[in-house]
Amino acid sequence: MNEKPHASLPALKAKLELALRTEAEHGFGIIFEQPRQLEDIPDLPHGVIEVFRLFYRLGGDYFCFKQPDALQSRRVWAARDPDPHCPLGSPLEIGYERYGIPADVLESIEGGAPIRLDVHDGSVYYVDPDDYIFMYKNVEVEQIDSEDFADDIITFFDHHVLGEGYPRFVEAVLGPRAATARDRRGRHKDSWTRLLEASGLLTPSSSEKGGATCGLHP
Repeated sequence: MNEKPHASLPALKAKLELALRTEAEHGFGIIFEQPRQLEDIPDLPHGVIEVFRLFYRLGGDYFCFKQPDALQSRRVWAARDPDPHCPLGSPLEIGYERYGIPADVLESIEGGAPIRLDVHDGSVYYVDPDDYIFMYKNVEVEQIDSEDFADDIITFFDHHVLGEGYPRFVEAVLGPRAATARDRRGRHKDSWTRLLEASGLLTPSSSEKGGATCGLHP
């Protein structure tokens, strides 16, 4: 699994506050919506409610992360109706890739393929949509290829969204071309990469590196 040691919520909060101050200064155009008031939900893996108490929506050109509707309250969570046929055990979709999706389309949808969180062990991962469909249609298949990022949601956001692991996250989901794409002025096309570099959360050398690993998700 491509992760760093477990991160702390205060460290993640400090990174987010730094990124938001940098955004206010430079105006990269990132997405940020204030969090809703959330109840504790004991059945959820560690850190899920705590992370979504930091924001409701957060993202840039390539990804958008959003509080899942099922977290609105204990009552809503208890009424959640998991898909019994889902080969992944009905995980939470905590974000979506947005690479190459026209702006007018994004006015009506969050994005494309989801970033998922396992509701049993709390790990965060990505599965190619074609692989998911294949497994959904072939119930005898017991394992699916996945890009596994972190054992918990706090570490995922600390390292892969607001840290040095972001370029590897981009490459794992969108491919190496997206990870290194630049405009005619030599800047990264991705507003989130520019935000992280300006905040000091991502060094320029790191933004040129990829190399995420592929695992198997049961």
